[in-house]
Amino acid sequence: MTLRLLLAAVLVASMGFAAHRASLCTVRAVMEVMTAGTAYMLASFAKAVLWTVVMSGSLIVVFAIDPQPVYGRLPFWAALAGGFIFGVGAAINGGCSFSTLQRLADGELGMLVSLSGMILGFLGMSRWLSELPGTLLQVVATGWHWQSTWATVLLALLWLWALWELIRLWRAHAADSGLLGRLLANRYRLSSAAAVLGIVGGTLYAVQGAWTYTNFLRSEAASWLGAGQAPAAGQALLLAALVFGMLLSSWHRGALRLRQPKLGELPPKLAGGLLMGIGGTLVPGGNDTLLLAAIPTFSAHAVAVFVALLAGVALTLAVMRRQMGTMPAVSCSGDRCQ
Repeated sequence: MTLRLLLAAVLVASMGFAAHRASLCTVRAVMEVMTAGTAYMLASFAKAVLWTVVMSGSLIVVFAIDPQPVYGRLPFWAALAGGFIFGVGAAINGGCSFSTLQRLADGELGMLVSLSGMILGFLGMSRWLSELPGTLLQVVATGWHWQSTWATVLLALLWLWALWELIRLWRAHAADSGLLGRLLANRYRLSSAAAVLGIVGGTLYAVQGAWTYTNFLRSEAASWLGAGQAPAAGQALLLAALVFGMLLSSWHRGALRLRQPKLGELPPKLAGGLLMGIGGTLVPGGNDTLLLAAIPTFSAHAVAVFVALLAGVALTLAVMRRQMGTMPAVSCSGDRCQ
């Protein structure tokens, strides 16, 4: 095991711990907008993107690191369709990529069905795309260069914002017992979660490249079919580290209790996971890939795909609310969500 891979594993485990404490979820973010008329959770996603840019950009500039490529699906409509389909699947599943693992770490065994469906979706769509001409994965060119005057100015402005945000967060946590107490809080504030995820994600991007677990599963599934290259050696270790970080958080918080799913919950979990796998193949990756890897490279392509993903979630939730007559309310205030 190389030192770089070991560092990446520690970063991914930290990301898993923070993601579990944050309970950030794209589906819940859209539900907040639809039920409370606020967008605090979506705003925290934007902060996570900014933190990722601050860390990855600074490391790239200071250490002259070559930015890792981010891939997109061509033609563009295929990627947009993928984002929309992923959003539909996440809404049916009741959680997106991170929240699926978060709930599994809490002992919700039904999430294994969701992950199985996701892998089946990756396999089926990868097989179909391998036989369909004109649907290629290509590096998304953003036209942005970190070794430029504009990049230096942007980084300076972002660091001013980052310092202001850190001071604000430290004062907001004044009742907590030091830095350790803040890091081990049972539930993170939205802004704190965004900071931790963005800082870890940005550092990981500079060290390891654009790694996310959805992209790893997609690449692994495609390689089984001979429809793509297998992930680099050691990538499975990063997935194990992500799960370990979430399990550690769940155990420390006392939330780990095995719960078997009811029979009626299995079809939506399987269908939702399947659609997430299909959409994640087209994007490629899930909402974690878009927020922590693609959008921070200033890719308008990735922003448009994420908007399509949000539209898929919103439309599906609207249909479900119309059928059931109600929707669980998500209320956020004071930088926290209930």
